[in-house]
Amino acid sequence: MLVGVLAGTLLVAVLPQAQAADSGWTPSSWTGIAQGPPVPGANLPPAATPANPVPVPPQLDTLPTYEGQQVCDPTPKPGTQRAADLIKATFGANQEVWISRGCDVGDQSEHKEGRALDWMTNVRNAQERSNAESYLRWLLGPDATGQAYGNAYRMGIMYIGWNDRIWRGYDAERGWAELKGCFARPEPSSDTTCHRNHIHISFTWDGAAGTTSLWTGAAITAPYCPRVSSGARTQYPEAKGELVPIGPVRVLDTRAPIGVAQRCRLEQDRWTGDSHRLFPKITGVGGIPPSNVGSVRVRVTAQGSNTAATVRLWSPGQNTSIPVLQVGMNADAVGEATVPVSTDGTIALATSAGAVDIVVEVLGYYRADATAPATVLPNTTSGSTPAVVPAPAAVPEQAPAQTVMPASPPPLAPEPSEFHPVGSVLGYESTTDGPIQPGESRTVALAGLPAEARTAVVFVTTKQAEKRGVLRIGRSSATESLPVKFPKTRMRKSVMIVPVTGSSLVVSASPSSAVQIRVEVLGYGTSDTPPQVIALSPRPIMQGTVDPSKPQLFKVSRKFGLPGMKKLKAVLLRVQTSKATQDGTLAVYASGGAPPGTRSAPVMANAGYAALVLAPVGADGKVQVSSTVPASFVANLVGYVK
Repeated sequence: MLVGVLAGTLLVAVLPQAQAADSGWTPSSWTGIAQGPPVPGANLPPAATPANPVPVPPQLDTLPTYEGQQVCDPTPKPGTQRAADLIKATFGANQEVWISRGCDVGDQSEHKEGRALDWMTNVRNAQERSNAESYLRWLLGPDATGQAYGNAYRMGIMYIGWNDRIWRGYDAERGWAELKGCFARPEPSSDTTCHRNHIHISFTWDGAAGTTSLWTGAAITAPYCPRVSSGARTQYPEAKGELVPIGPVRVLDTRAPIGVAQRCRLEQDRWTGDSHRLFPKITGVGGIPPSNVGSVRVRVTAQGSNTAATVRLWSPGQNTSIPVLQVGMNADAVGEATVPVSTDGTIALATSAGAVDIVVEVLGYYRADATAPATVLPNTTSGSTPAVVPAPAAVPEQAPAQTVMPASPPPLAPEPSEFHPVGSVLGYESTTDGPIQPGESRTVALAGLPAEARTAVVFVTTKQAEKRGVLRIGRSSATESLPVKFPKTRMRKSVMIVPVTGSSLVVSASPSSAVQIRVEVLGYGTSDTPPQVIALSPRPIMQGTVDPSKPQLFKVSRKFGLPGMKKLKAVLLRVQTSKATQDGTLAVYASGGAPPGTRSAPVMANAGYAALVLAPVGADGKVQVSSTVPASFVANLVGYVK
């Protein structure tokens, strides 16, 4: 699925048409390739053309991919600010250009990461339309070296919204495509939604960092590391015996390249659920024994990260990871940690956002056959360590659900088993590519599901239907899908167990009405036998005030009709948070584990919010609650998985 997400925009006052020359704008339905504006106006007044800040090289920067919002940090990023300044330098200091947006405003948006701008220029106004079209011709036309879309690529543009249409830098061959059904909505009241009164531009993290060739004259040419996976297990989860110092032995260097096939950068996970990991080989490298290695002490260096990010480390086969370092935008950082080695002699790394070069050096190892308890060195971090603000994954009370991405990588590869709770992951929302149309059958990719998934527990929300109707959700055949009835206008929410094929899900609509759909993934099974989800009458099962330094444990097995641990896999909770002075995330997970990389429940400053969470239960029948900020919470038990 090609993902193109246009963030909602701020409502601002525009000049009445009586005060400005009319551009002669009329609605149209043209789509296709254009190296410039999608539908040029006629007889427009002259407009300025931007001047390139520096001479550009013959090479283009790495072509964009879709990098959706992962965290919430609305501070304008350097590249976004430079783009806004260029607009004002070209068309006048009076131009209105908006960048930042509050974390609690609207749906998923790169504005909330400071890497999107809205230039308030109106297609109905002749001069403003002329300005916009001159800018788009410079941006998308041949650059100084003759390359189509050259300045857009050199600026690091991910996508553009303007005049009823969207242009995707990561799918330029598609050209300008219709935006949000706007061809049928020519009325002025739709000008903001349809991007007629402003141009929206979202930037890649390279573009947001302000280090691309438009600004520096030197192209960023390092590609992203290809997606790889691992089926290895962790045989020795704990380090034992004494550390055997060696080296340091460099087992990975993405710039050199060492441990990878070619020069590349580690990229964040994709919105579609594609996980990006590096699995450097440890055993048998540079004096490290080829066998009998249980754990290793490693030094990890992050180089030139294009955003503030957390680099995490684990052993393939583990379902938890540890943060080894935090790194700032355009900065380096170093961290040390001890990590088990998997059965194929590898370890695994991921970054929470953007892209970064990684170096891994082994400083010593622990023998697998050791029996004495080990004195393990603590994790250490040095270098740039900015705070990485978690994205508020909020579902407001009595309001439509909002799109929020996880603040850290999705769950890591779990040990083989039949069912895996994942907390709550936004799998798909139709606002990215339009409502499900009457009679349409749409195949979508659900974020948060691995290739081996065969069934999924999902939280489905339908809304904005003009007439009532039915959706079928599951695999392609009617016998492997389930019906969801949706009402007219009103929102309906349902928890379902649906058949899937990996991350692939088919949504088919009856011929009655178009409808918007949102699918949150709560858990998945790896066999065709679906898990059993038992609904219960809602009852408060946990409540309290939690502090970041003091996670709390709660016994849940054999309470309020729940079975014992032999039959209890996870509890389905409606978690309400309140009484916080800042935004954050509250996590509910199995006792003895680490907070999940997926969202659990939102914490919003001075507001109450609720989320549906499927939380795994520990072997002792308990769940653990932790929060990134002080907050109060109440968790109502609404069901369980056995």
